[in-house]
Amino acid sequence: MDIDKGIGMRGRIPLQMIVRSVGIAFTLLVVALVLYLSFIPKESYPRISWIPFADKGDHMAAYAAFGFFFFLATLRIPGSGKQRKIQERPHSTLHLTSWAGPSIIYTLVAGTLLGFVVEMLQPKFGRSREWMDLAADFMGLVVGLAVVLLILKLVGSYFTARPWLYDPNWKDEVDETR
Repeated sequence: MDIDKGIGMRGRIPLQMIVRSVGIAFTLLVVALVLYLSFIPKESYPRISWIPFADKGDHMAAYAAFGFFFFLATLRIPGSGKQRKIQERPHSTLHLTSWAGPSIIYTLVAGTLLGFVVEMLQPKFGRSREWMDLAADFMGLVVGLAVVLLILKLVGSYFTARPWLYDPNWKDEVDETR
């Protein structure tokens, strides 16, 4: 069966597009919540009793969510780009260690900058500037990255065995001798 006919590659949304879209949408939501909760008056701040370590735990949880989703928003899955024009055997190996590096750096830099800007602006909204909040933000970023990398490591083996799920360059090998 010709792959371009029927339910082949043409009608499929690449995995990278799905992952990035989810990452971008949730990153925007997390940033909106971080900004809202960072700039409301301290008296209006909700008490979240299930997060340990009071204020610093809140910072870690918020920035862990930011780290998780921002990583997904910037992730470039190998083989999930545009179709190759060269007719070579497609590369469809999923290696976490070789391609996650740029997204990790982007996430740490963007999250730290967000935390720094928030801490610098808080006094203008009647809140106090605490540098330990920035440290908690960074630790949250590391936790979020660790969780998303662990999840990718666990599900990566599933996709490695099924390159047609994420690689638009993958072609089904058809036996022409029949």
